[in-house]
Amino acid sequence: MVTKPHAPTPRDGADALAGWARQQRYVFEPWPDQGWFRRWEPYEALVSAGAYFSAVSAPLPPGSVTLAEPWYADPDVEPLDRTLVAWVSHPKLVRHAAARGGDHFNTRVSYLESPPMPRVQLGDPEWDPHLVTMAASSAEAAAAFPRPARDVLRRARFVGHVEVRPGGMVLHVAGIRPEPAGAERLLRLATALVAAY
Repeated sequence: MVTKPHAPTPRDGADALAGWARQQRYVFEPWPDQGWFRRWEPYEALVSAGAYFSAVSAPLPPGSVTLAEPWYADPDVEPLDRTLVAWVSHPKLVRHAAARGGDHFNTRVSYLESPPMPRVQLGDPEWDPHLVTMAASSAEAAAAFPRPARDVLRRARFVGHVEVRPGGMVLHVAGIRPEPAGAERLLRLATALVAAY
């Protein structure tokens, strides 16, 4: 069983995020079903968090997107940094690959459960120098990150983690905070990415 971290205070931004979600008519759960997030683990490029809270769920027909704050610390300890991650469930997503731009506090560096996917290149001179891409093959990576999706990430000057898998996507953008402006930015990028498939 996952131990619940201390409840985020208004200073932590949870109240502002809850108010934003209500205003947008999205579902807000301060302590969401932890099992739902565990079913997404392990991630190819992200560290699994000890817990997830302040979840905002929005429709992305015919799928959905959930934003939540991963808690990267012991339950009674404030984490070194805070962020939001998006989990997208959508039938347009059918391939499996991951990409990482930069090294961040939540970058996965060890693979105890299973070996990592191979590092590959797409042959895209605007992508390969900036992102570490992991997939079963270069062809699989190119299919998982087709040109329109790469263009969306390029225009956003993407730095962070993105993993596409059959039926879903996990998206982290470096520097996004668990607050309304960060949630809006992450939701816009997730929506634009899905539209590119």
